Amino acid sequence: MIITDLLEYVGKRVRVELLNGISVEGVLEYVPAYSEMYDFRKAKHFYIQLPDNNMCAFRSYHVDKVVEI
Repeated sequence: MIITDLLEYVGKRVRVELLNGISVEGVLEYVPAYSEMYDFRKAKHFYIQLPDNNMCAFRSYHVDKVVEI
C-alpha cells in the first residue's frame, strides 16, 4: 500500500493486515520525524498500540489491507 492511502486512516480505529499474515487492531498513528515530540520513535513508521501496551511498528509497504472499524 502507498503511504498517501494509509495516511487517510491516521487517528482512526482500524484493522491492519500485514503482508506476513499478522493482523493488528487499534488507533493508527504516524511518526513523520524522529523527535522528542514523538517519544523518539522511528521516523516514517506507522504505529498501533497493542493490548499489552507494546507498539506495533510498520511501514506502509508492509500493509496488505486496512479496514476502518
